[in-house]
Amino acid sequence: MPFFSQYDEQLTPAEMELVGRARRFCAGAFSAAIHEAYLRGEPFAREWITEWAALGMLGLQAKAEHGGHEASFLCKIRVAQEMARHGFAAAFCLNNLQGQVTRISLHGSDEQRRHVLEPLRSGAILAAPAMTEPSGGSDLGSLATTARRVDGGWSISGTKSWVTNGTIVDGITLLARMDEGGELATFFVSLGGGDSVGCHEILLPGARSFRLAALELRDHFVPDWALLSRPGEALRAAMEAVNAARVHVAAMAVASLHAALCEATRYCSSRQTFGKPLLAHQGLQWELAEVSIRLEAAHALVFRAAQLVNSRLPAVTAAAQCKKFAVDTAIWGIGQCIRTMGAIGASGTQRLSMQLAEVRLAAFGDGTNEIMLDRIGRSLAKDYADPVGSEHRS
Repeated sequence: MPFFSQYDEQLTPAEMELVGRARRFCAGAFSAAIHEAYLRGEPFAREWITEWAALGMLGLQAKAEHGGHEASFLCKIRVAQEMARHGFAAAFCLNNLQGQVTRISLHGSDEQRRHVLEPLRSGAILAAPAMTEPSGGSDLGSLATTARRVDGGWSISGTKSWVTNGTIVDGITLLARMDEGGELATFFVSLGGGDSVGCHEILLPGARSFRLAALELRDHFVPDWALLSRPGEALRAAMEAVNAARVHVAAMAVASLHAALCEATRYCSSRQTFGKPLLAHQGLQWELAEVSIRLEAAHALVFRAAQLVNSRLPAVTAAAQCKKFAVDTAIWGIGQCIRTMGAIGASGTQRLSMQLAEVRLAAFGDGTNEIMLDRIGRSLAKDYADPVGSEHRS
């Protein structure tokens, strides 16, 4: 049975064609290009984003009437997994761009769609979410970016850190605190030119394809139409997006580990030592067997959470559980795969060192492990409090 079959069985033929489209895109030149860029210490070429957009993939979940495919969350995950098998950072970045198209298509106003939807869908302009700040990420109580009412719109000031694709985006979906009342609201911010926006790349050796940056806004004007989520609505919308993102990240981590295990197994099956294949040595065989067990457990946990998100059911605990376990398992498991291959596994001729360098960043995005444990811990009394034997009491 194919590894991802439980997802694929729930997809429509049209969605399976999209998964196949992603698989074909990743094979060959793209796969080689992102690996070569990693070895040079550079982000993968922006031209690949243009090609991805030309395939219509930035409109993956956008409405059909807006030129999109109306794909399900499960389909979105499968597309990301096909990409993550070749490179976690490239998968993360391309799917990050797609998310902004989805938001404007599904939840934007007619005026917002007129201004930015088609350029976003075609890749003519690129946009990314921006929530984290230098003073805190998951602690939204410390959010310091402000939106001040002015004639015709708002003046926004503040700094957003760790913005994926931040060095190349033309706009951001930004969470800010209103100057009146202090409630949070979300804006689509066109960055444009001028001196009201500053961009500083955050250098991460081995993971530059994330194109992370800090963006500073200094009395940056955004028009009335740019308000996406009003005060009282923005926080709920942001947290729903974060829960889905956690499952999405976990699914990509699983795919990256699956690719690493396949690579290690192929190599250890062909490499001869002491008269037999490496994989025939019991000690090494058991190490990869342990990786496979934890991979399957992470895979099942992610699939359960993905089904909840896909069905729009509560998924806070499931999302936190699958993200922590899947990311921890991927980081550990890819390291094990490298070790079983010996020095060749850590060399540039293999893809595993790139996967490990990129997947480790998943432990920080969309909430750290500690935040995941906090979310799980808050629900323990509700989720796991059934006393043994209670069904027999009158």
